Amino acid sequence: MGQVRRGNLPAELASFVGRGAELRQLRRSLENHVAVTLTGTGGVGKSRLARRAAAEVGRAFPDGVWFVELDDVVDGALLPATVLQGLGLRDDGAPVEARLAEHLRPLRALLLLDGCEQVAEACAALVSRLLTEAPGLRVLSTSRRPLRITGEAVLPVPPLPVPDPDTDDLRAAALARCDAVALFVDRAAAVRPGFALTDANSASVARICHRLDGLPMAIEFAADRLDVLSEEQLAERLDDAERLLVTGKRGAPERQRTLHALVASSHRLCSPEEQTLWARLAVFTGRFELGAVEQVCAGGPVAESAVFDIVAGLVDKSVLSRDEHPGGTWYRLPRLLRDHARGSLVGPEEWLRLNERHAEWCLRLAQDATPGLLTPRTDSWAAKIRGNHANIHHALAFCLTDGDNPRRALKLASSLWYYWLITGHVGEGRAWLERGLRASTEPSPERARALAVAADLAINDRDSAAATELEAQLVATQRQEQPALAGHLDFAGGVFATQRGDLVGARALFENALDEFRASGDLMGTSKTLWNLALACIWNGDTVQGLFYTDEFTRTFGGQGDNWGTSAVHWAQAHARLHDRDAEGALAALAAGVALTRRLDDHFGMGWWLQLGAPVLAANGRHADAALVLGATRSHRVFALPVLDALRTRCADDVRAVLGDRHFDELAARGTRLSLERAVDVVVARPPEADADPSHGPEDAALSKREWEVAELVAKGHTNKEIAAALVISIRTAEGHVRRILDKLGLLSRAQIAAWMTGRRTEPDLRGQR
Repeated sequence: MGQVRRGNLPAELASFVGRGAELRQLRRSLENHVAVTLTGTGGVGKSRLARRAAAEVGRAFPDGVWFVELDDVVDGALLPATVLQGLGLRDDGAPVEARLAEHLRPLRALLLLDGCEQVAEACAALVSRLLTEAPGLRVLSTSRRPLRITGEAVLPVPPLPVPDPDTDDLRAAALARCDAVALFVDRAAAVRPGFALTDANSASVARICHRLDGLPMAIEFAADRLDVLSEEQLAERLDDAERLLVTGKRGAPERQRTLHALVASSHRLCSPEEQTLWARLAVFTGRFELGAVEQVCAGGPVAESAVFDIVAGLVDKSVLSRDEHPGGTWYRLPRLLRDHARGSLVGPEEWLRLNERHAEWCLRLAQDATPGLLTPRTDSWAAKIRGNHANIHHALAFCLTDGDNPRRALKLASSLWYYWLITGHVGEGRAWLERGLRASTEPSPERARALAVAADLAINDRDSAAATELEAQLVATQRQEQPALAGHLDFAGGVFATQRGDLVGARALFENALDEFRASGDLMGTSKTLWNLALACIWNGDTVQGLFYTDEFTRTFGGQGDNWGTSAVHWAQAHARLHDRDAEGALAALAAGVALTRRLDDHFGMGWWLQLGAPVLAANGRHADAALVLGATRSHRVFALPVLDALRTRCADDVRAVLGDRHFDELAARGTRLSLERAVDVVVARPPEADADPSHGPEDAALSKREWEVAELVAKGHTNKEIAAALVISIRTAEGHVRRILDKLGLLSRAQIAAWMTGRRTEPDLRGQR
């Protein structure tokens, strides 16, 4: 008697790379659910992941793992017979579904259905019946869309993680840990024996993997091309990926022979409305939100009221990927699908119209975000702009090239004034403004404001030569021709006067700007002028008037909660307290401002606090910490003004006198090696102990176990009420714990507790280096 067959799972013919987390999650799902469906865009590696997982769990199924490939099944009526054949059964004339159920009923087996999307409804009906009648059966499916049956767990399969060729460490040793790179190297070595990742080719490999969005099939196709191209040539030619990337391997399903066929098979799954919206979504670069789609892409066969359902359909078919963030849901059209839409689905006239609407949407977003920074939703507005950075880049490029509308480009770039600062993209903002100013030379309100913004960014970028040139152009702008911009021009004049050290002149110009912004109802103009006016007064010795303006800011905007402008006001208040020799008050203002700056991930603002931190620390007797921070200011961008440079120089002289040259130089040298975040930690996360060793925090403060729990919750932003609920204690007890933590650590505020906890988690070990 012949041996009983126990499954038909194909052997793996190529090495399996990465996917450790996905495999663990899939194994857990197979233990807890009768049906599991792997979803994801074509070529993302669903089939390979499913086969590897099935092989790993095979011992749990004594009656075997049975693999059925459905690539060629386009008629749902043929599905049962295809599964019957895959199980090695003969058609004896009985109803096929009943025969399948009868065969599987006594078995403990795993059925793997690969490629269900073309017959998803038929698969759903068949799997539901088989699971109902065969209690020992588990079904693992791969599909670009879920089956949506009772008991199904849906696991989206994402692309492989990719390196960022612009910012990540591109050395070979660092890139080798990236799954996308590891896959490329593995497949490349099979095509070109001896191929290895080196520091010489790592940048090109990173560009290839990033350009292909970490899509495994595309990466494998790209590796195949190394038989005729170098990795550098391949990276340069990937703008035409659909034509370039094909496989010559025999036996691959037709839809997996070329990237074009892969994308076309996804396109056929979509309804006409979904195909239309897919084509229009090509105008977005990177991530986008539902509201943007409704505003930019609706019209004709895509009614605005139907956009949500159509987007849901594209997500369901794995055309769009979805990312969940604290601020909401974002979507992404993979670049391969975007390029296909741009090249094959959108005509030139519609493409121009879409880009016009997209640019207008980006402009509205930027204009709405500016006052949004003065509301309690400062961080969400900043996150919204950050998330649309690639779209803004696309809109600016369109306005300056295909759109031939440099004035709109200037308007958009100018509206992002504070975005460029908060996110540290000062150089990029200047570059866009300079391009726009070169392209639009006729006098206009857009040009005048762009000059003011470009000048301010140049000052913040410590480029005095460019700032001086832009100031000359601003002076030549006739005030009477731009009455609506009087506030901006006076504000810019005040900034220039401050840069020259003319604080009296700066104060007069800021006072004029304040009147003009108030009259026009410009909230951001009023906000920025109030704290700049406060600083001009404080730096000139009039702290009373300076604090009057910070109080006026609080009266005007304080009722709207913490926001970006409030951080700047805290900076002005810290200067005033420092001038009035109120060292503890300066430290408290500094800590409050740093907390807001961190929440916004405002690296430019962190530079403000780093610059002020050393004088405040020295005033509080923390000279060793001050020396560390003075060293850090040499390595990180800080605001350049004569009054601030003089303050820092005096501080360095005072600290050196206290510590001595050798000790000061050792600490300052260590400070140059601190990251910006770690340097700011030194400013706010240390107890005010005179000349304490800066390599030690208050580890010996002996927090109790409960106090550590409370500190963790404070660091996460929880209120006393929320802490009490989480730990099942009274609010009064929670308040007592917070007070004792502050006392033990020698800190002044909850923000300092949060910063100290962050430092404990990320601080490099500096011990033993004195």
